[in-house]
Amino acid sequence: MKALRALAWVLAAAVLVGGWVYFYLSSRAVDLGAHTRALAALRSLAEIDHRWDGVARAVQAGETTPAVDFAAGQREAAQVLASGLGATDPTTGQSVAALRRAFDEKAALGPKLAAAGTAYLGALKEFDAARAALATALPDAPPAPKGGTPPDAPFAGDSLRVEAQALRFVATPGPDTARALVAVADELSTAGAPEPLAGPIARFADASRALASAGIARGKALDEFANVSTAPRLDTLSRVLERDYGNAIADAERYRIYLLFYSGFLLVVIGYYAWKLAESLRTIRRINVELQDANETLEQRVDERTRELSDAMQRLKQSEAMLIQSEKMSSLGQMVAGVAHEVNTPLAYVKSSLDAVDTRLPEIADMTAETERLLGMLERADADEETLAAQFARVTGLVAGMKSHDALGELRGLVGDGRHGIQRIAEIVTSLRDFSRLDRSKIAEFDVNEGIESTLVIGRNVLKGKHLRKELGRLPRIECMPSQLNQVFLNLVTNAAQATPDQGGVITVRTRVPDPAHVAVDVIDNGHGIPPEIRKKIFDPFFTTKEVGKGTGLGLSICYKIVESHGGRIDVESDVGQGTRFTVVLPVKSKLEGAAA
Repeated sequence: MKALRALAWVLAAAVLVGGWVYFYLSSRAVDLGAHTRALAALRSLAEIDHRWDGVARAVQAGETTPAVDFAAGQREAAQVLASGLGATDPTTGQSVAALRRAFDEKAALGPKLAAAGTAYLGALKEFDAARAALATALPDAPPAPKGGTPPDAPFAGDSLRVEAQALRFVATPGPDTARALVAVADELSTAGAPEPLAGPIARFADASRALASAGIARGKALDEFANVSTAPRLDTLSRVLERDYGNAIADAERYRIYLLFYSGFLLVVIGYYAWKLAESLRTIRRINVELQDANETLEQRVDERTRELSDAMQRLKQSEAMLIQSEKMSSLGQMVAGVAHEVNTPLAYVKSSLDAVDTRLPEIADMTAETERLLGMLERADADEETLAAQFARVTGLVAGMKSHDALGELRGLVGDGRHGIQRIAEIVTSLRDFSRLDRSKIAEFDVNEGIESTLVIGRNVLKGKHLRKELGRLPRIECMPSQLNQVFLNLVTNAAQATPDQGGVITVRTRVPDPAHVAVDVIDNGHGIPPEIRKKIFDPFFTTKEVGKGTGLGLSICYKIVESHGGRIDVESDVGQGTRFTVVLPVKSKLEGAAA
């Protein structure tokens, strides 16, 4: 019921806050900057359109076409549309798209219009040049009779009709005036002019026809360019933007009024519940004062008891540390004795080899000295042949003597024996270093198989006379305190060696992976076994079945605490007269404080 009531309060608060957020977002100020950018974009587009229309006006007036880069203007228009009108209201999206298409179409028609205007101006210039050439070529008119009108020069009237029709076409260009100009030009060219006039007349007729064709093309280009409505679209889009901006301002003002009333309502609700909360806080403070007065004496008693327990715990930890140190010193004494014995054997190996090498060194020194003496005699040109022969025979004898008893092979063997002994000592030192390489408080990744190997090397003196079987499986590296686990392995192997007979004792050390998250180490012996009544006590501190002075009873207890602190466990199985199996199960990911995640 309480959960439902709390859920209802949460939902009500969410609805109230959501309503306020809705009104706030709806009443936010209109983006004046976006509106200003849009208007600036429209002005820029109007300027581009005005530059393009200047080309049309020049062509329409028959003037020289101004140089306008329509491709650059098209790129500029596209950039202005994208930056200034790219984020407009979606309702104006169609108008913006239509305006973009109109500018693209007008930019495509601009070069065509400019080309048509240039061609038209060229046709006009050619027409004037052809007319001037014809006027020069026409013969002078005959003299007029007395009291009469002078007659026209031959073909002068036809050329004047062509010129007059051309002026009408220029004044009112259109299909009718163009056809009339072409017709009179054709009549002039087919009138059968004499040879001196044929060329100028043909040029004049061709120029007239070219002028008519260029004028028609210019008019068509002007019509196509004028039919692309960019200016009306700019005006329409400007009015749409102004309308949308006005509507947005009106909506924002309306939602501001809603937000004002809604905020007042929320303030009333918050004030009411703040008053209720203040009443509850006063009640809670009163109850807390009463509880504080009641608990003062209890806290004092708890503090005294806590101090007593802390003192007792500190003394217990000190005692435990002293006992553990005593056990470690006992294990260390056994380990040092075994290591000393293991080092002495290869050390005697090395000493014997070096002594034998030392006995051979004088012989090698004599042969070297005699050989140097022989080489010196050979270098001197005045050496006596008999002396040289005698020295050569002496060196040959020494060399033969060394070959006869294979001195170099013997030395090589002695050096190899010495290196083997030194390698054995290095192996023992490496195992000792690996056995206690890290401080007990340091956590690191550890290869359990390497720890087993180091432990067996260190405890080799304890295992003498026992048959050792190693069945080491493929294990993942685990996170642990390596020196502590090595102490566990050495203690278990030592106990197994002490529990087995001197003759026929078999100790098996096996590693395996019981599941992906753990590794296991089995130490199995064929000793006398552990009776059931004792098996329950073997991990208790100070419990031991050894004679007084041969054990502290802390070995298995320390092993149990080390494995337990790593998040693992020690299992024991034993049959009296058959043997015992100790199984250490350890997690791959350590649960010790400070272990890597």
